[in-house]
Amino acid sequence: MKELGPALFYLPLLIVVGYFVYRALKFGGLKGAMFGARIEKSLGEVDAERQGPVGTAAVKVHVLRRGMNEKLVGLEFVAKSFGGYQMTPVAMQESQARQLLALLQEALNET
Repeated sequence: MKELGPALFYLPLLIVVGYFVYRALKFGGLKGAMFGARIEKSLGEVDAERQGPVGTAAVKVHVLRRGMNEKLVGLEFVAKSFGGYQMTPVAMQESQARQLLALLQEALNET
């Protein structure tokens, strides 16, 4: 039973790492794995307002492909600061992206 102790400890870790490596290979890299779809094209990025005295933020826009027929819009929110980096991926169907576009246009009309 003592020989099983280390194996039982490392088995869940190996399963999680193996799953992430599988997704990275399937979707063409770490970002694709986080989006759950292959990045077909990166369209650009927009810098956002500063996040404090030393932080920056940006939104990157991608065209994603999941499967043969499904295309998505990918938004990548990136925040950087001294000693820190955070990336949050968001994948949207076309209808969801159009809703976001309408809300952004409405917000622009209010400013």
